[in-house]
Amino acid sequence: MPRLYALVLSGGAGTRLWPRSRRARPKQFLDLVGESSLLQDTVERVSDLIPTERVFLVAPPEHRSLIHEQLPGLAADHVVVEPYPRGNAAAVALAMASLQALDPDAVVVVLPSDHVIRDRRAFRDVLLSAAAAADVGYIVTLGIEPEGPDTGFGYIEAGAPLPVAGPIPVRAVKRFIEKPGREAALRMVGAGGYYWNAGMFVWRVSVVLEAYREHLPHTAKAIEALTEALGSPRYEQVLADAWEETDRTTIDYGIAEKAANVAVVPAVIGWHDVGSWARLAEVALVGTTGGVIARDAERNFVHAPGKLVTLIGVSDLVVVDTPDALLVSARDRAEDVKAVVDGLEREGRQELL
Repeated sequence: MPRLYALVLSGGAGTRLWPRSRRARPKQFLDLVGESSLLQDTVERVSDLIPTERVFLVAPPEHRSLIHEQLPGLAADHVVVEPYPRGNAAAVALAMASLQALDPDAVVVVLPSDHVIRDRRAFRDVLLSAAAAADVGYIVTLGIEPEGPDTGFGYIEAGAPLPVAGPIPVRAVKRFIEKPGREAALRMVGAGGYYWNAGMFVWRVSVVLEAYREHLPHTAKAIEALTEALGSPRYEQVLADAWEETDRTTIDYGIAEKAANVAVVPAVIGWHDVGSWARLAEVALVGTTGGVIARDAERNFVHAPGKLVTLIGVSDLVVVDTPDALLVSARDRAEDVKAVVDGLEREGRQELL
């Protein structure tokens, strides 16, 4: 097996999980599904393959102290700071500059910090197959076996099997599909061979850098400049100058959808994206609370630490109580929380953001 590194993407404000997720402590730093935070779980679930000394994070500067608070064993220089958001293709490029200087033959597992994965043994097998494919030159994405015709995810159409040894078969990627309508999603799920795109990748540093040079040349130029400046007093100035010139896009659009050497490993791993209260409710219908009494009440999600919550004759609600804000929403309107946060920002209610 190649020498594996992990790159955890720890940006994002998590506004759809307000009022728990705030600017000062966004969702990846919260214990939403257990005693550990989503970030801590992300690092811990790969620890048998990737020790902490080979873990890197990309994050905005305001998250640096939170990261070291939650991951005290992480080396200070393994937190790669993005000056301001320009899409995750630029954020990943920052870390690739550091890894190129450290180990240009490294195989890197790129993971968002806000996912839930229940079956860690199956996830390990998926990573082993993905690493084997990356080792022979593929840019590998993990394709989540769809549980239904969900229209909230992009899809990956898998092609022919590839001659890669591993516990899970690896397939070529025929195409990426934008978030579909319901009828298209039903057709894809019924046909088989289509997977949800979860934004998890595995690649060799040298291979993805070649893809940057081919498809995102402005970002590739920034990587070269940053690699040359690493460890020198001029790094911060080079970063400030180069960052504005990077391509403002994502890995999916900028690299994966354009490259010819993209593979997919089907993943049945108990995966959940907890990007909203409705998504989180799929993982646990009753959240952290002092207790719930329910009478003729079903499919409700409650988070109210230290309080007894009584639900009578109501269903499909999200109830989230914090010291300064209370959210009560229909589960199918939970995505609208982001609009509430946008409104608070327009009104200058910074104390609630």
